[in-house]
Amino acid sequence: MHLIAEPILQAHAALGEGSIWDSRMNVLNWVDIDKFQIHTYDPAINKDKFIEVGSQVGTVVKRAPEHGGGFIVGLPDSFAHVDYSGKVTTIVHLVEAPGNRSNDGKCDPAGRFWCGSYNLNEKRGVCNLWMLDLDHTLHHKLGNVSVSNGIVWTADSKIMYYIDSLSGHLDAFDYDVETGNISNRRAAVKNIWGGYFDGMTIDKDDNVYIAIWEGGAVLKIDPRSAHLMAKIEVPGVKNVTSCAFGGPKLTDLYITSSGKKTNPTDEPNAGALFKIELSGTEGCKSFEYKG
Repeated sequence: MHLIAEPILQAHAALGEGSIWDSRMNVLNWVDIDKFQIHTYDPAINKDKFIEVGSQVGTVVKRAPEHGGGFIVGLPDSFAHVDYSGKVTTIVHLVEAPGNRSNDGKCDPAGRFWCGSYNLNEKRGVCNLWMLDLDHTLHHKLGNVSVSNGIVWTADSKIMYYIDSLSGHLDAFDYDVETGNISNRRAAVKNIWGGYFDGMTIDKDDNVYIAIWEGGAVLKIDPRSAHLMAKIEVPGVKNVTSCAFGGPKLTDLYITSSGKKTNPTDEPNAGALFKIELSGTEGCKSFEYKG
């Protein structure tokens, strides 16, 4: 199945990433990593606003209101809380290799924050995957990572899917929701379609949707069979970065992109925010940080 997403906001993002739907407010949160911004897009009025964070922000999640509200973000050398005024409060410092910064991440079903890193010089094997527990303790989950990217959990909370973009495949782990332990790593889907697996989301049927860097598309894949179910073209842009289900019924797929080092003639929609309404499928609510 071949589908085409539509640009809904010419955001001119340098590096749009980290899209996540806020079901409480019915808005899409996302980040522009290289402009140091957390964005909030309200589809009801087609308006986007942003908060200046002051440094590269790799990803964003909501912090549950009962735990302080606002956002939890991955910064170059820390995980931090950002309130709606833009005040940044460090929660924990990260020990990372020189040139590393936080990259993609999400909260797990228990409300823990997972976030990995990326090396600005694209050195292989020097990055990590971290988990911030509910008591604010930091746990090192994976080392020898090249580009830590998309991360999702199945509806039964038994499997975690994870992307190291330079590995060329989507990995699956057995996941223990009580402890956050991961085990039995295996390759679930080999990238035979070109480009690089980047950010991703998952639907209620446990199919994954993977943004393709250098591929101009989002791929819908059944990770149990590695079957390609649909290709969603993202027109006028090459570097597609993340995707998230949103809308009142979680049937709209929002997609971010990168406008960095692009030619407007070749990529007129580079850095734009896209959307496609999908029938016959429904996304899952995003998890908030509960610490």
